[in-house]
Amino acid sequence: MPSSTFAILGNGTVGTTLAKGFAARGDRVVFGSRDSAGAKARAALDAIPGSTAASLVDAARQADSAVIALPWAAVKGALTPALADALAGKTVIDAVNPVDFSSGQPALALGFTDSAGETVQRLLPQSKVVKAFNIITASHMVQPKLPDGEPDMFIAGNDAGAKAEVAAILRSFGWRSAIDLGGIEQARLLESLAMIWIRYGFGNNHWSHGFSLLNRKPD
Repeated sequence: MPSSTFAILGNGTVGTTLAKGFAARGDRVVFGSRDSAGAKARAALDAIPGSTAASLVDAARQADSAVIALPWAAVKGALTPALADALAGKTVIDAVNPVDFSSGQPALALGFTDSAGETVQRLLPQSKVVKAFNIITASHMVQPKLPDGEPDMFIAGNDAGAKAEVAAILRSFGWRSAIDLGGIEQARLLESLAMIWIRYGFGNNHWSHGFSLLNRKPD
């Protein structure tokens, strides 16, 4: 498999975990950050030997593909027209969940008629956005082996080629399968599914669970 350059936009736990997965495949990783010399960026660089850091736009320009691993509150401010230009024509994996904690309990900040995935696609109109990785804890995003079975990852996006690319990434990361639900509007379902995952986690103080689709139709 030829190596690629992935821009990881966000240097928190999700971004760093996925970066480790890409680095393990032999891909180059560049972290995009609003403060590429800050403590969080330095910690991400220390976690991924050989990685580099740059501004969000510069990281996107260097990359073949990108991952949005930003907090929901930061998405609209970060996905500027300049970033959209830098990511034009590229596959962009959206791992964002639009969660609102203002009531003291986790809830969707938007849903049913819109989604974070659709928001990202609107802000990056020339990119090929694929929703993925939003229904599992960061520690199981790569090599997700659970005691009672292997989870599946549901994905959604408008571009068939980009979804095939993300499905191949998931297989290389050890996922049993990537289940394609359709266009990016299906991110509404994936983000609602993430809320089931989050509610179960809070209710049981248990965060290592995942989803499997049993008796799937054979490929």
